[in-house]
Amino acid sequence: MSKFQTLDGGLDHAIEHEIDVGFIDGANDERHQSAALIKRAADRTLGVLQDENLGRGDHLILFVDDTLRFVQFFWAAIRGGIVPVPLAAGTGRAERDKLLAIWHKLDQPRVVADVEQIATIRARLEESGDLETARRLVATTIADQPPASACEAEPVASDPDDVALIQFSSGSTAAPKGVELTHANVVANIHAINIASGFKADDVALSWMPLTHDMGLIGFHLTFLCLGHHHYLMRPDLFARRPRLWLDKAAEKRATILCAPNFGYRHTLRAINARGVPDIDLSAVRLIYNGAEPIVPALARDFAAELAPTGLAVNALFPVYGLAEASLAVAFPAPGTGLGTVWVDRRRLGVGETAEHVDEMSEHSVELARLGRSVGNTDLLLAGDDGKPVTPGTVGHVLIRGDNVTGGYYDAPEANAAALRADGWLDTGDLGFECDGDLVITGRAKEIIFLNGQNLYPQDLETLAGDTAGIQADRVAAVGVNAAGIDGDALVLFAVHRGSAADFVDTARALAAKLNEAAGVSVFRVLPINRLPKTTSGKIQRSQLAASLEAGEFDAVIAELDEMMPVADENTTDSGGDDAASRLLAICHEVAPDKQVGPADNLFEIGLSSLELAQIHEGIESDWPGRLEITDLFDYPTVNDLAAVLGQAD
Repeated sequence: MSKFQTLDGGLDHAIEHEIDVGFIDGANDERHQSAALIKRAADRTLGVLQDENLGRGDHLILFVDDTLRFVQFFWAAIRGGIVPVPLAAGTGRAERDKLLAIWHKLDQPRVVADVEQIATIRARLEESGDLETARRLVATTIADQPPASACEAEPVASDPDDVALIQFSSGSTAAPKGVELTHANVVANIHAINIASGFKADDVALSWMPLTHDMGLIGFHLTFLCLGHHHYLMRPDLFARRPRLWLDKAAEKRATILCAPNFGYRHTLRAINARGVPDIDLSAVRLIYNGAEPIVPALARDFAAELAPTGLAVNALFPVYGLAEASLAVAFPAPGTGLGTVWVDRRRLGVGETAEHVDEMSEHSVELARLGRSVGNTDLLLAGDDGKPVTPGTVGHVLIRGDNVTGGYYDAPEANAAALRADGWLDTGDLGFECDGDLVITGRAKEIIFLNGQNLYPQDLETLAGDTAGIQADRVAAVGVNAAGIDGDALVLFAVHRGSAADFVDTARALAAKLNEAAGVSVFRVLPINRLPKTTSGKIQRSQLAASLEAGEFDAVIAELDEMMPVADENTTDSGGDDAASRLLAICHEVAPDKQVGPADNLFEIGLSSLELAQIHEGIESDWPGRLEITDLFDYPTVNDLAAVLGQAD
């Protein structure tokens, strides 16, 4: 195998092996490009970028949702020594705020984007009175379908120590952290992933993960392209609408390598439960990476069991651990060993405590995945609060170092000081212990919330919730907690309130609606509290709130609020026999049984997540094929509105 040292060297290696990349845009809609064509298209695009005076070391934000065009601009940047900065595209408030935060942080660099999306963002900025930002953003935008350049591109040879890309944290909007990754970092991890996964010459990969996520970009495009493997990239929004199509395409392409975090398994299982197990052959699949968020073993087992009739092997489950700061991969189990777990007492998982193994039926047991050992080029250390190594079985801070590990965050001295130690170790922020040589992750040291595949920073959510219904940001705490029937974390907001529970109902609804609109997240509960517990230095003790909730200290107020929170009578009355409205309500209740949805409820104000909205659209598509696009939910946000539109279509 060629030991290329840069990503452009990896592209040349792919060309030598005549690699083909398939772009899946629909059930019968695919585009294909060979590695040679990708390089030629990248050089044509590079000519456009160089016409715009972009050169070596300049930043380029990729706000592009078309997968093929994203790939072309990404490789154009790599070929020109330009630093691509991938961001999830969209015109929602969360996407817009993150784009603007990063655009300002990078000193207003050029942005590649769909002109209609930028026009929408510009209009909303102008409506808010921010005319200068609107003008500057438009001035720095390059259309994602630009006219061809008359000038021939001049590629720039990369050096292994050059910054290849900046990966910004997926959940942060107020103070995003950009992980700077060099060519040497990414290439070292690609080679390590190859060995740790035991790739074979005939492996074929398929992924629906977004290319703005490190699993999608590095794990399932750069790795397979540079190593010389055919692979397929499916549009993430297509998976959201039609999750079973992911499996259909995997069978059709005889894919051997797949991936999905928890919410991907859950989304697919809901579709299977509604329509049955597909009549397909998945016996070729030998690895399904499970990462990107804390692994829920029971969910993974359910997925494997449900798909057993398709020939999917249970030992294809491949629980892994990684993070952007490591370029991607940190620890893998041996391929083919399947899902390994350990049951421990959830009360003894603090730093310095010895994880106590218990029976799975124990009252306080929790099942955690065994994630194997560190991949090549990566050193792994579990350390106590004093920085010294802990003994096997003892919970410690997870530290990493190696050729694949970032040298730091972009223009973030405080974050660098907190994460990077003088002896070269990087603190991942995770906690874990060693079990018979395997890494077991127990949680986050700094209370990051894992929700629907995103890492959400409590401080960001608290800032967004500020000034809602008279609530100030410093009087709200966002906490991730375990909840029955929910994989990953459930988001609970605690808000300072000194009146009665009845007086709190409107505040609770307003806070949930604000976060759903601003960040696209679903709030599980909003609870009143007399005061927020804080340390002597003024930091909110979120873990104390979570512990109090788990101990039952809020049970009484939860019961009281549940009595008062049902939707008002006029909103829950019968839909008048309207079959469309009745069916739409049934779809909403199937997707979100914990939400009380009435015919006149605004779906964006009752705490539905973006994934739940996608699932609702999926149900609509099943009953009324081709009638509504998912974007129509924004224009017709209530069941009554949607029923009226469907009635007109009749």
